[in-house]
Formats: sequence, C-alpha cells, structure tokens
Amino acid sequence: MSKAYNQTWIRNQDVVQQADRWHRQGLLTDEQQATIQATYPVGFLQTNSFLEIGLFLFTTVVILAVYLLILPFASAIENDRLVYGLVNAGFGLAVAVVGAVLVNQRKLYRNGVDNAFVVIATGFIAFGLNQFIPEGVSLSTHCLLTLPLLLLVFWYYGDTLIAFLALLTFYTLIYNTTLHTDAGRTLLPYTMMLASVALYAVSTWLLRLEKTTYYLDGLHLGQWFGLSMLLISSNYYVVRELNGVLADSVRQLDDLQDQPLRAPGTLALPALFWLLTFGLPLLYLWLGTARRDRMLLILGLAGLTGAFATVHAYWYLVPTNATLTIGGLVLIGLAVLGIRHLRTPANGFTDAPDDRTDETGLNPAVLAAVQASQNAGDTPRPGNGKFGGSGAGESY
Repeated sequence: MSKAYNQTWIRNQDVVQQADRWHRQGLLTDEQQATIQATYPVGFLQTNSFLEIGLFLFTTVVILAVYLLILPFASAIENDRLVYGLVNAGFGLAVAVVGAVLVNQRKLYRNGVDNAFVVIATGFIAFGLNQFIPEGVSLSTHCLLTLPLLLLVFWYYGDTLIAFLALLTFYTLIYNTTLHTDAGRTLLPYTMMLASVALYAVSTWLLRLEKTTYYLDGLHLGQWFGLSMLLISSNYYVVRELNGVLADSVRQLDDLQDQPLRAPGTLALPALFWLLTFGLPLLYLWLGTARRDRMLLILGLAGLTGAFATVHAYWYLVPTNATLTIGGLVLIGLAVLGIRHLRTPANGFTDAPDDRTDETGLNPAVLAAVQASQNAGDTPRPGNGKFGGSGAGESY
C-alpha cells in the first residue's frame, strides 16, 4: 500500500540536502552540486521553517472555524454519545480527505498545511471513536483505543507530531494501567524503566531496518523519549516524591477512592535509585563519548544536572540562588576550557562546526551522482561517519 508522500522524492531530498552541506564546506564544486540536483529531483513545495509554523497555525484556525459552523448542531445532540461521536469522527474523516487531496494536488510535504490537516483530522477521529466507549471506564481504556489509530496514521504519514502524541499515549497507557493494583503501583518505576528501554531498542532497530527517511524524525523522537523517560523514571526524587503524589491524584479520580492513599516519601530500595540517579547519566556520557553520539551526550549532561539537583533537594547546603550561580560558573568554565582544548581535534572531538555532515554518513547516492558528473574532479571524502540515531558519526 502506498503512503501519503512520494518516497522517492523524500530520498532525493535527503541526498540533495547532504550534497548542499558538502557544497557549503567546499567538498563539492558548483557543477557537481548542479548535477546532483538534476539527477535527484524533488517535486515537493518547498517552504522555510517560519512559514511552516505560520501555515500550520493559519490552517488550524480555518479548520476549527469550519467546525464552529456545525457546533450548534453537534451541541444539540451532545447527550447522545453515539451520534455525537459519529459527527466528530465524520468531520475528522472529511478533514482527512481534504488534506489528502491537497497533499496530492499541491505536492505538500511537512510545510505546515498538511501537518495541520493530519493532526486535526486524527484528533477529531480519535475523539469521536472514544465517544463509543461507555462512561466511567479508565483512562487506560481510552489510550488503548487511541494508540492503534495514532500508529496507523504515523505509518501512513510519518508525521512527527503524530509520533509525539503516540508516545504520550503509550506512556499514559502504561502509567494508568499500573495504578489499578497494589503490585502495579509498587512496580511502577520499574515498569516505566522497562518500557523506556524497550521503546529505545525498538526505535533503534527500526532505524537500522528502514532504508528511507520517511520515519526518520519520528523514530529519532522515540529514541529521545525512551532515554529521557529512563532517566526520569529512575531519578530518586521523581520516584520518591512526584510519583507518589501523581499516583494518589489519579487514584482519587478513579475507582480506588475507598483505599488508603499512599504517603509520598516512602521508597523501597533507596540505594538502588540513588545509584541509578548518578549511574545512568554517567553511562550516557561514557557511551556518548565512545560513540560520538550527540543525543547521549546531551541527555547525560541533563541527567547529571538532575542528579545534583536531587542531592540539593535533600541536603540543603547552600541557598538555591547561590547553587544556581555556582553551577552556572562551573558550566561556563568547563565550556571555555573545552572550547580552548578542542581547537585542536582530540580523540575524534573538535570545536569546529561540522554542519551535521556525518549524521547520515557517507551517502553512496551522492557519490554516484558526483562520479557521473562530467566535470567532477576528485571524489569528496567527507569522513567516515556512521549512521545512528541523532549521533554525529566518527567526528563530532
């Protein structure tokens, strides 16, 4: 089954973008760049990021304005959940059809208009379908119905916003499901950690299997989500304080009002979570350094910052403003030392901007186009980067 966008054009766009980066670095001549652009045409309507945001907001306002025209009718039947659900799901399907026609006729690809149609259509369809569920069911039941729809839309469109909503629904499903039993509430941190590891593993596996860039952004987002939630769900402060408060808040809204609330601040195996609070960020930093992986380095530094903030929350050594000032000065000092030290490349790291050249590695399609050029000189050698989720190859 074909997907919403022309996959050949998406692959060509990836090739042309990498060739443009090489051209800016002086690795390709003007003639070679022109050859690549002619060999790999892209038929999508091209826009810039600011225009995409404006088009997304404008399209959203227009679609919602159309919905307001039928809102009086929908409000009149609001008490009939089945009919009300059919009206909203039908409106969502109509928006999806109009969006599909625009994508095909105007050759749109992530220019804001198509993103708005996809997100709003999916939202109305999901809302309409959830009206078919009887009242009083748990939040996890609604998530269980909505998640397959989001995954289906992501498969067809590869939209990053849909991927983000699917990830939120996935974690909400796991979180709310575990609150319905005593064992689930006890194992909630471990469940979230296992789910995060599984999400990262599946995203990485799919990235290695996928031969196009159709799902690239969404799968990278899955990696970021998995590693970030692993840090959060293993942090001592989150597990001890916030997790208990959130669990009790949800339980008060669910079917467990008659059971005693768990007092936040009680935590089994505190030494394990202190170890994870500091150990996971250090592991991220070590792996990020060994693999030249930008994602792991960023999350490792963020996790280490959260670990020191956790220590400060329980051992109040100095006032918060003094802590922030000292921490800022330390970070600035480390940044200055790092910049001065990496002016000369060391162990594959350098302070020179790399323009993200190695994120997709050495693209054979670009080299084939360059070699086919009559005016091509020496074949460019931009590096020995490896393909990896948000990594930076061998030279970061």
